[in-house]
Amino acid sequence: MKMVRMIILGAALLAFVAGCSTETEVLAPQDTDSQYTYTGLKNGTETLGVPSIDIASGSGFAEGGIGMNEVTSGTLNIHVPEGATINQALLYWAGGTTGAPGDDAITVDGTEISGELIGGPVDFFKIAGVSYHFSAYRADITDMGLVSAGDNSFTITGFDFDTSAGTLDENNGASILVIYDDGTEADLSLVDGLDMAFFQFVPTLDATVPQTFTFSAADVDRTGDMVVMAGSVGVGRPNQIKVTTSAGDQIFDESLGSFDALLWDSLILPVHIPAGVTSVTVQLISTDSEEPLGASLGWVGAGFSIPLATSPLGSLGNVVWLDENRNGIQDDGENGVPEVAVQLLDCFGGVLAETLTDADGSYLFADLEAGSYQVRFVLPEGYNFSQAGQGTDAELDSDADQTTGLTMCTTLDAGENDLSWDAGVFFRQGENCTRTIGFWKNHAGLGPQDDLVSPLLPLWLGTPGGAESIEVTTAEQAVALLKRRDFGGSRNGIAKLYAQLLAAKLNIANGADASAVHAKICDADAFLAENDWTAWSSLCRPDRKLVLRLKTKLDRYNNGRIGPGHCDDEEEDTSCNRGGRRGGGRGGRGGGHGGGWQ
Repeated sequence: MKMVRMIILGAALLAFVAGCSTETEVLAPQDTDSQYTYTGLKNGTETLGVPSIDIASGSGFAEGGIGMNEVTSGTLNIHVPEGATINQALLYWAGGTTGAPGDDAITVDGTEISGELIGGPVDFFKIAGVSYHFSAYRADITDMGLVSAGDNSFTITGFDFDTSAGTLDENNGASILVIYDDGTEADLSLVDGLDMAFFQFVPTLDATVPQTFTFSAADVDRTGDMVVMAGSVGVGRPNQIKVTTSAGDQIFDESLGSFDALLWDSLILPVHIPAGVTSVTVQLISTDSEEPLGASLGWVGAGFSIPLATSPLGSLGNVVWLDENRNGIQDDGENGVPEVAVQLLDCFGGVLAETLTDADGSYLFADLEAGSYQVRFVLPEGYNFSQAGQGTDAELDSDADQTTGLTMCTTLDAGENDLSWDAGVFFRQGENCTRTIGFWKNHAGLGPQDDLVSPLLPLWLGTPGGAESIEVTTAEQAVALLKRRDFGGSRNGIAKLYAQLLAAKLNIANGADASAVHAKICDADAFLAENDWTAWSSLCRPDRKLVLRLKTKLDRYNNGRIGPGHCDDEEEDTSCNRGGRRGGGRGGRGGGHGGGWQ
């Protein structure tokens, strides 16, 4: 974190000036007699409290934040569920300065907004006798009509915790917290203020004060949303968010770490609430650690919403089908596959339920609360999964990852019956083996050989719909990519990656086991979604190395050196193989972006 980094630097400088004297005061925690120390619960410091303004009721929270350290402008994005009504919109910001109390004004899309001091100034520490104060502000911006349902984006400027003593200052960040109404009922609570903590300081600055939210009981398990806003948490600084109910603790490790940009975090955590529970307690923890140091943080706000027990239940389904033409689309006449195992998971990988498809290939997970889920299909022996995300109809495509069988995470609204989660499977034909670029180039129907490429298309190089992704839809287009001539030539690393990635995806679509290169294909797709072949000459050295490593790994797969092995009937293109080996000599282990590659 910037603050502690600056403390350490200041200590080194002062020790040098003082001739390394151990008696020089370098860092001191809060002086309890400081004129800037407040203890009142209402708009006080060192504990969050009930806001001094009325807080609206509603169905839930939406949040968005942006770190503002060392920048003059930032973009704050927030999504409110479509069709929802905005009941209240609150703007928060915080920071530290040697000149108390801080900056009580901020500009949103060119409009200056004045805020109320809700926490601080907290005299958090001193360097050579100079106090460093943190403060937090809030403004109710509901009547300004800035926020609407759907996606919102705001430019934040005019934010500066300036320095009167000329030593330190620290803009943390800003968040917008929205209370919306989507027609469902929920218990909703909010506290705010400023509670500073660093595990090496003396009480009360060594820990935050736990906050407890109460709500009505239900006779079923529920999932609540815990909102957290915090400033000053640096990248890689150990921390925890501990959520406690009568059933025990739920620990969220390293959830804070400048994820809204440097020195600011605002997030919503899903919290499991067992049946009968009527309260939940949350605490932000600066982890006791030395290398790296635990976080020093400023807790600005927390909120909790949980649906009432009267919320209608929903369901997820629908079918596993035999994709006879392997196009990833449920065509007329293609039948369901019975007795396929299907699992319902939460979005952290925990299995919630399991079932088998019926005689028509259908399955259903019923009586589900609103929340986030994903589905895992267990591939039957002798089958492969079809390509996912094909066509334009979400009701007719396959949603299963071709290697893991997992769908993406989806949010189920209260009472929603989402019957769009399907998996296409096809019989694994021939040997489970791979072929090289040369084979696929020569078997695209452009010469005397049969066209084996077209039935395997379309395929994406890059994630589907990515800004720079290429959808390969014809055999002619595939051959052009495999030959690399129209994409910067054989010296262009991204052109080489195009060719090896396309050959690998053709092999997999043709039935080859993808497990040896699944992660690398995900990495390649993530990269190619943002970079086309024209970017090669401007790439930095680490990105060039990444491209060549991915290319080499896929080349080894296509040549049978890893994975299921080389097909016996391969027709080699020796020039391509020599090129692949030359590239392979420079390769190594790839990175890890993740993501899908269908």
